[in-house]
Amino acid sequence: MKKLVAGLFVVFCLLAVQAGASVVTAIPGGTVATMPSSNYRGGGAQTFGPNNSITWSSTNTSLQGGSAFGYTGTYNFGPSGAWTGALGPMAGLNASSDFFGVVDTMTFAFAQPVNAVGGFLNYYIYASGPTTIAVWDSNWNLIETYDLSFTTNGNNDTGAFYGFQETNSTISYFTLTDNYIGVVGLTYATPEPASMLLLGSGLLGAVAYGRKRMGL
Repeated sequence: MKKLVAGLFVVFCLLAVQAGASVVTAIPGGTVATMPSSNYRGGGAQTFGPNNSITWSSTNTSLQGGSAFGYTGTYNFGPSGAWTGALGPMAGLNASSDFFGVVDTMTFAFAQPVNAVGGFLNYYIYASGPTTIAVWDSNWNLIETYDLSFTTNGNNDTGAFYGFQETNSTISYFTLTDNYIGVVGLTYATPEPASMLLLGSGLLGAVAYGRKRMGL
């Protein structure tokens, strides 16, 4: 019986390790949720994606006209270049604590939790404070956070993809904070049912094997 318990303990430890969030630079097979070309300015809730299942909002409701959503014009990141609209509709915070003394945040909320989310990003690199992306569960418990540090060559329409991935669908909110951070090509994913079935089958197999060895 002790061997069976030990075997199950190892399996559950492996599952716990897999459940940790990882910072990723791509989400292969993910769904790209293209924002509408609405050219909205402000901070009010804007829905988009399949069945309007994603809601964008921002705490910057008025600085420089507020944050931008579904923006197709030129958005400037200073020394990091600019997005000209060629990448498609984007969302931009349009504020920095360095210039306005307030730390603002954009949020993407998912109607159903996902296990991965990210996007093509750029930001004002010479800010004194961090430019942060983070993911949260449905109760606003922090899952993972990451301070951006990548640089670009300053050319237009440059940036880098960053996001997070978990084993289980626990991500309900994706936040982007400070320093004119912008995102285009928001990408998300949920676990394939087949992969979850395989994981469950593996656990049952481990239990059955342990019982057989113990003659149960």
